[in-house]
Formats: sequence, C-alpha cells, structure tokens
Amino acid sequence: MIVGIVAAKAHSNRFKDKNVHLVDGIPLFWHSVQPLLSASKVDRVCVATDSEFIKDYCEERDVEVIWRPKNAASDEDPLLQVLRFAYYHLDRAYDAVVTIMANCPGHSPENVDSAVDLYRTGEFKEIRSFNDRGEESGLMLFDTSVITNYTQISSYIGSIRSNVKEIHQLEDLDDRYPEKQ
Repeated sequence: MIVGIVAAKAHSNRFKDKNVHLVDGIPLFWHSVQPLLSASKVDRVCVATDSEFIKDYCEERDVEVIWRPKNAASDEDPLLQVLRFAYYHLDRAYDAVVTIMANCPGHSPENVDSAVDLYRTGEFKEIRSFNDRGEESGLMLFDTSVITNYTQISSYIGSIRSNVKEIHQLEDLDDRYPEKQ
C-alpha cells in the first residue's frame, strides 16, 4: 500500500504566500496534490500543513489533512522530518510514502505511477525525479523504513525523469513558460 503526503507550510521566506499563490487559477500546493489523487497506484492522499487556508481548501475537496501545530512546524524542518511527523499520525502502516514538494507544479499521475513501479522492483528504498538538466524536480518516494529509521535522505536512489522545476521565487513561475517571453 502506498500513501501520498504533500507537506505544504503556511509561510515562505523567499516568496510570500508561495504555496497558496495562484498558478493557472489553482493554489501552487494543489498542483502537487492533484497528481497523487489521480495516480492509479496511490491508495491514500494526505496534506500535512500548518495553514488554515490549505486545511480548508483540502477539506472542501475531501482531501485528508494532518495538522501540524506551531510547535511541530518550522521553516527549517527537513522534508523527511515533516513526512515522518505525518506518517506517524496515520492510522495504519504503508509500504511507502510518495510525495511531491508543494512548490513543484507540473508532475503527472504517470510520473507518480512510474516512481511506484520502480519502487516495486525491490531495487531501491528511495526514488526521486530529475529534470533534463539533472536537477531534482520534487517527486520523491520513500520506503517506510527510510521514513521511520533515517535522519537524512541517502544518495543511493532510483530516479525517474520529470521535466519540472522547483518554484522558489515569483520569477520562477515565468521560467515555466519560456515560450511566452
């Protein structure tokens, strides 16, 4: 069984309200939730957040929310720590956790299913996506042993190709559509 978890915090230091900024009329974080919801190989999808807006947005769309109280939410929290917090708040165990970073719009359900297929070969405990420039592009899958036992992400991983770019600044959104410039 595979659970999808998107970590979407309320604040961003470089780009104010980044995760709720509208991209194509949809909050940025939702672009990461949608592929998980549509993937055929993900059994459950949750959003871990400390944002009332994100919580309400998810609940209006019947997406499960794992609330991160202020004492469990910091800008400096590594993603693995946030995923661990969310995983331990689930009511059952899963084989793996798949996530798409909230600032990485553009992934498809097929990207998610490809990561799950690669994981199911049994060769890797971690799968990550990379774009054509060799940069990580925000889709990650972790065997639950990684979520529960490790303090950092390893360097022995499987990878899939996904031509997506992380959004850190408002200007990064313009880079997604170079043909419009």
